[in-house]
Amino acid sequence: MERKIPTVFLKAYELVDENIMDRLSDVETPLILVEQVENFKENVFWVKIRNLWALIGKIPPLAPSEGDIVLFRDKGQWGLFKYLGEEEDRVILRDGKDERTSKVPKEAVEALELFGKVLRVQEKV
Repeated sequence: MERKIPTVFLKAYELVDENIMDRLSDVETPLILVEQVENFKENVFWVKIRNLWALIGKIPPLAPSEGDIVLFRDKGQWGLFKYLGEEEDRVILRDGKDERTSKVPKEAVEALELFGKVLRVQEKV
């Protein structure tokens, strides 16, 4: 007897270059990956970045916590940073390549278009 895992279809996008994201067909996703996110059909989506797929949860309703990788857009460019926490009026971030740590004013982070935090990364969907 074959047991079926409950699935949902989520929106999917591909990052074509640093400033263009194309819509792809919806991706069938195991429900267990997204069921903890409120209104997951609207608040979770897949993004293909080069040869990897990232499952992204929108900010808000999700909020970044220490160690989360965040997808953002600034001046038409897409990027990733690792959220390391806050100290007084500064936010501690690490670049997407995990090479540099910066303390930036909260206002600078709030000025970015925060799209979501990475919930999962995998090679295939």
